[in-house]
Amino acid sequence: MTIMNKNSYNLCVAPMMGHTDAHFRYFLRLISKHAMLYTEMVASNSILHNKSKKYDKLTHEQDNPVGFQLGGDDPKKLSECAKIVESYGYDEINLNVGCPSKRAQSGNFGACLFSQPDIVAKCVNEITKNSSLPVTVKTRLGIDNLNDIIYLKDFIDKVSNSGVNTFHLHARIAILKKGINPKHNRTIPEINYERVYEIKKLFPNLKIILNGEINGPNDALNHLKYVDGVMLGRSICANPFLLNDIDILINSEEVVGKKRVIEQYFDYINKNFKKDVKITDFTKHLTCLFKGYIGSKHTRAFMCHELNFEKYPLKKLEELLFKEDLWINGPDLYSKAI
Repeated sequence: MTIMNKNSYNLCVAPMMGHTDAHFRYFLRLISKHAMLYTEMVASNSILHNKSKKYDKLTHEQDNPVGFQLGGDDPKKLSECAKIVESYGYDEINLNVGCPSKRAQSGNFGACLFSQPDIVAKCVNEITKNSSLPVTVKTRLGIDNLNDIIYLKDFIDKVSNSGVNTFHLHARIAILKKGINPKHNRTIPEINYERVYEIKKLFPNLKIILNGEINGPNDALNHLKYVDGVMLGRSICANPFLLNDIDILINSEEVVGKKRVIEQYFDYINKNFKKDVKITDFTKHLTCLFKGYIGSKHTRAFMCHELNFEKYPLKKLEELLFKEDLWINGPDLYSKAI
């Protein structure tokens, strides 16, 4: 049985390894009330055999609505994970069928599952039987030689019949057999928006979210003529306030005060920073603020590394954010397309 997604969203931020951790999601939630956020992908075995809880990727604070992205190919294990995820107050479970990394391929999850729709369908079916959370699937348009709309249509048809009504489609294929790394897999395969639009025409009752090279509000607005929602990735890492720019245009949201957002995030850091936690886990998400200013390369490197060795790191961070005036009165980089 398909569990309908109760979260009606037209804007979301893609799951990104090394980026969409709990701190970044808290920061983004200060900027956007509407955007659906996602965790980094977590493999099912990492949840079921979580011996070290030094940094528990299940915990989160005031970032709802938020979906948890799972990686795996074992229906029973994924079902067990789903129950755990649900107990932590997440709003959605997203199954990764798009990651092209060697680790994902060796574990038979991520993009390589695109060639195994029966397994994906079984995983989805098992999750929906044991969790009340809606299940969504994030996938590429194809992999290697499985690169045509007929195969994609059959894949979506089979998986949707097993309990999914929302698909996040990264508008390019993944190349697995030629040794192209994940970074190059984000740019080398040709973008194909038309195929995503065609899938929406073929499945008018499904919710189709488009992901891939969306860099500004006008991009988002144009895609929303053909699909139900847009998912942004790297452009948000470089420009978090782009979320607000898009919210203003498509959700009639008001302009957020950037300084106020930074003040609130600084309060969050002040509350959560402890001796056994690196302050750069928090501050790495703020380095984009300084891009384009004189000395910004040093400042960004400092916030990603050297700040850990300061005797009073919070005091130094406060100086950087509010007293040295490096970004507050400077050119507004965030309103520009990246």
